[in-house]
Amino acid sequence: MGALLLVGLLWWAGTSAHALSLPGATRFFGPDQANRLVAWTMPWSTDLPSSAQFTDPAGAPGHGADYAALRETAVRVRYTALVVLFACGAVPLLRRLPVRGTGRAAVAVAALWGWGIVAAMLAVTVSAPWMVASGGSAAFRLLPGLASAMSQGRELPVGAALVAAAAAVGLMTLLRPEVTPPPGRSVPTAATARLAATLGTTVVAIALAVLSNDRVLGRIQTGFTGNGRLSEPGDLLRQWIQLGAWTLPTGSAPGRWLLYRLGDVALLALVWWGLRLLPVLLDRVTYPTYSLGAVAAITLGVVVSGVWHSLLSYQGSTGGPLLYYVSVGSGVSAALVFGILAGCAGTLTVRIRNRAQQPAR
Repeated sequence: MGALLLVGLLWWAGTSAHALSLPGATRFFGPDQANRLVAWTMPWSTDLPSSAQFTDPAGAPGHGADYAALRETAVRVRYTALVVLFACGAVPLLRRLPVRGTGRAAVAVAALWGWGIVAAMLAVTVSAPWMVASGGSAAFRLLPGLASAMSQGRELPVGAALVAAAAAVGLMTLLRPEVTPPPGRSVPTAATARLAATLGTTVVAIALAVLSNDRVLGRIQTGFTGNGRLSEPGDLLRQWIQLGAWTLPTGSAPGRWLLYRLGDVALLALVWWGLRLLPVLLDRVTYPTYSLGAVAAITLGVVVSGVWHSLLSYQGSTGGPLLYYVSVGSGVSAALVFGILAGCAGTLTVRIRNRAQQPAR
């Protein structure tokens, strides 16, 4: 139900993209904000863009229908993959996380919310090859095109995934009776949970402080040379390792730099809090489930950090709030990578500590 609701919301937003070009929408939102909404909804739209590429493309006359068929295939793959990916992550989370009680239900909603955002990113990534091929850009480099295609469509799932997560947890609460923990369940101690959370957060902090630094990213961006379509993986690598974007303070206003760093502090605090709760709430700490929880926590931290940066950019502006809502969701793909690493580190810590604390027989 959660997957179908998520797909339905994104499909509804995508099919409404053409309405944003009407004069009434332009007058209501303003031309700039209307164009921004069109850019957000277009990756989830089932309609063909108004481009000559799909009628009589340059360099390939008469093949517009073929390119249009490729784009339709990309859209089908995108929505199908979204259903499968969301369900594959939601099932283990709902099985292992208790949903009885307001606090525990809120944690389950947060976990599914974060995973829904990641599932949307993965669905766009899986369908990116068809989307790139539908553009007829064979003369351009392939890897930068894939990086550009997979970075789209990350704004709408932030809201749609929250609705889908709340609906899935609500239905789970109605369908699942009160479950008592198994008698042999070993609950990690508070110290073990804190240690696992600290190690997992350290992995995220290293990724945020080192790999997201502008100088390091610049080296990665320009460190690959050569010829051919596969000679520029810098854009693609940045998608998978860039949790944020920051540099050392410069100029005479370090206070502004510190304000932006508060978003990174909030990200790390949210990750630590999530990794601290998961070992105690899960009925069994496994690598897949704890890693899924870590991915969800980092994703929500990235969203919170992006909202904070957007608010700072909005200060003193008159162009409309949608024009500054630009950072949210930009580090979701990296959250998947480092969430898996942090989850594996935390799970290994919990298992080693539990094994050491068991009495000898």
